[in-house]
Amino acid sequence: MKNEEYDDPDDLYNEGVLLLRESGDSSLKKAAELLLKASSMGHLPSKRVIGILYLDGKGVEKDLVKAYELISEAAVSLDPISMYVLGRMYEGGIGVEQDDREALYLFAFAAEMGLPEAEEDAERVAARITERRSRKLRSRPILNLEVSDVDVEAVCCKEMFDSAMDGDIRVVETYKGPELVKEDENGIETVCNECPFCGKKVKRVSRNKIY
Repeated sequence: MKNEEYDDPDDLYNEGVLLLRESGDSSLKKAAELLLKASSMGHLPSKRVIGILYLDGKGVEKDLVKAYELISEAAVSLDPISMYVLGRMYEGGIGVEQDDREALYLFAFAAEMGLPEAEEDAERVAARITERRSRKLRSRPILNLEVSDVDVEAVCCKEMFDSAMDGDIRVVETYKGPELVKEDENGIETVCNECPFCGKKVKRVSRNKIY
């Protein structure tokens, strides 16, 4: 059948996926045409697949901007595979500024939605973030409790250092913006405006502050 005979996005998607399993450039190009048409109709799986084709340059000219746009649209709709692929893009800085925290968020979400490979990647990125935080905090004076929009940048006491390293106290995004929060024994997070151990007030600093 010719492309023009397909009007239903599910039919376009299914035929496109079948063509992707065939060998040859002509099959790839035809698959991309069908998937592009389906994605223009708002078909979620098609956005993900054509986004990946743009990412790899298969059947279409490689275009990281289009890849990011399409995969992001699918990820916003909570498609776990799209969230995983987007996480890989953030981790590798592919078509987007490198961001381990965003990658971790996406991997963790995809893992929660049942994507097994995402769990291993989430653990790997989390370990890297923890190691980087440890090096950072150990290299800075224990004097003031300073937080940026993404992390604890300096601590005021040994207890706060341990809590920051354990993840019991961390910076999270809230409806008011980034806040330092502490998790109690029931898993409930409360905002901290001062150190719960020594009473030092929280100071807001740039994530790029030089110590």
